[in-house]
Amino acid sequence: MLTNVDVRQAVEFETQAHSVLSVYLNVDPQQRTVEQYRLALRNLFSKAENVAPDDIKRVQSFVETGYNRQGRGLIMFSCAAENFWWAHSFQVPVEDSVWVSFRPYIRQLAMLMDTYERYGVIHVDQEGARLYIFNMGDLEVAEGYMGEEVKLHKSGGWSASRFQRRETGQARQNLQDAAEMAEEFYRQTDTRRLILAGTDKNVAIFKELLSQRLRLMVVGQIGAQTNATSAQISEKALEMARKATNEEAIEIVDEVLAQARQGGNAILGLAETLTAVQSGRAQHVVVLADFAQPAYRFVDGGTILLDLNESSELASGRVQPLPDAVDSVLRRALVQGIGVTVLSEHAGLANAGKIGALTRY
Repeated sequence: MLTNVDVRQAVEFETQAHSVLSVYLNVDPQQRTVEQYRLALRNLFSKAENVAPDDIKRVQSFVETGYNRQGRGLIMFSCAAENFWWAHSFQVPVEDSVWVSFRPYIRQLAMLMDTYERYGVIHVDQEGARLYIFNMGDLEVAEGYMGEEVKLHKSGGWSASRFQRRETGQARQNLQDAAEMAEEFYRQTDTRRLILAGTDKNVAIFKELLSQRLRLMVVGQIGAQTNATSAQISEKALEMARKATNEEAIEIVDEVLAQARQGGNAILGLAETLTAVQSGRAQHVVVLADFAQPAYRFVDGGTILLDLNESSELASGRVQPLPDAVDSVLRRALVQGIGVTVLSEHAGLANAGKIGALTRY
């Protein structure tokens, strides 16, 4: 499970004396065999330049013997010379890529964290509900409420309808108790999105019993049998969570564009976004997934420049080339707790500099 500490370790590490190897590898068993993703890894290494042999060995060793083969994507950062190693497997897909620089390349990690942000799933049946929180496809927290058993009476006669009314009432009470538990559970865990799972009938009844606050958090529902496992629930909910994130992303980008045009609290373009993030004025960054631009960075203070006025600065060692300034924007946003939205495409943003941000003032 990825924690805030894990993210900060990846984001904050850098070295001026050695290189850092960053590897993203698709290990989805539904798409690749073990031999196929090992071959893909070797192909990645053949494209990498200036990579330390010890880092290649460390990554290869982990993929071959250390990885438990339980995920769909692997992310690995290595700098053996500085004894830095960061490796996590995820239940969400990643795209093969390799990068060698003075720090981990976190762009795709930031995209995954945005796309598969924490979401809750409530799996309901007549006897109660199981409450889940998933983070990037991994189960983070689980809780449950089971009320009195609800028995179905198939026999006829005068008493059949009376028993049926009683059991229907008990089922509703169970769901009411579960709804109250869900209210407190998702308030304490600060969850923003909910997905309901179960039969159409049970989900419909349960949704009516939720508070207005929780109903507004529901982004969809999935079918699930009573005995469905958390892994089965996660598999079905993952795609819905991704779609909900994409829909929200479009709304946020539209808001950035509208605010910027009206002279409100929003800016567009890499230079303006860099300034806003570096000064702590940015509130939420939006960017197209394929946008990258090289720049320069002052080694001591970390200030980023898109252009150099004096080439002597680079020769002095006070300034270093920065392969991707957009990666630096995302890195600083993650450190500062600034929201990040990454879209694969958006015509309006593409025509307005490909990157922008909502600002605090």
